[in-house]
Amino acid sequence: MMTKILHIADLHFGREDERLVEALAEMEKTLAPDVVVASGDLTTFGKRSEFAAARKLFERFRAPVVASPGNHDVPYANIFSRLLSPWRRFRRRMGDTIEPRFADDKVAIESFETSRGAQWRLDWSLGRARPDQAREIAGRLQHNAPNGQLRVVTCHHPLVAPEGMTGRAKTKFGGAAADVFIRGGAHLVLTGHMHQVFALAESHEDHVCWFVSASTAFSIRTRDEPAGFNLLTVEDDHFVMDVYVATTEGDFMHSETRHLNRKESEIFPEHPGKPGI
Repeated sequence: MMTKILHIADLHFGREDERLVEALAEMEKTLAPDVVVASGDLTTFGKRSEFAAARKLFERFRAPVVASPGNHDVPYANIFSRLLSPWRRFRRRMGDTIEPRFADDKVAIESFETSRGAQWRLDWSLGRARPDQAREIAGRLQHNAPNGQLRVVTCHHPLVAPEGMTGRAKTKFGGAAADVFIRGGAHLVLTGHMHQVFALAESHEDHVCWFVSASTAFSIRTRDEPAGFNLLTVEDDHFVMDVYVATTEGDFMHSETRHLNRKESEIFPEHPGKPGI
């Protein structure tokens, strides 16, 4: 049986389109993923009410949810919490509706923290990776998926980006962390933050790792792209990446299909057949 991963990011409860929240809950039932990966920014201001709304949605999902925190998931108005325990509310309020990792006989997924409560630079929203933590996570993936099973990492900030590591993609030490995951045998690195859909391949020797970003799931805080999400289906030689986008009617429609080659750093031409529901 093929593995299906529903990839969502930047939910931004507190500034959500309630119609799309309901639509996503229904799409999760229809698409029936094996696991949901939420790449950070579940909330807008890290408020208890926002986490409660995120929890309510995740409780409706049938699949387990692996989530990594985003820069908006800290208590914005509490500087002491930002400095001393930035993710305590995230973990406490989300409780058992999320997990930092997931593993079965087909896939192992690990969350990787790139957000910080505070930093020694003016823009605290930017990412900061820790290569030593990346090495630890790569080691766990090798242990939990020793026989060629899929190895997946999720974090909020991009480790590679279409225009390079500039602007909102300026994740400090992101390139070093990406290199750890590539050399460590990761197959997918799923991210958010950019509110942008992209799929970029990086390779080491004969191994290919895809860095995939999702748009904002249902926030009204869109940028240059509509809200939406990705569905990744694992095939032997490629990943089928189905992109869904929000409509003005308040639901989601299938937008495009990309076939990501697992053997080489290229996107396959469109395969024949039905692209999505």
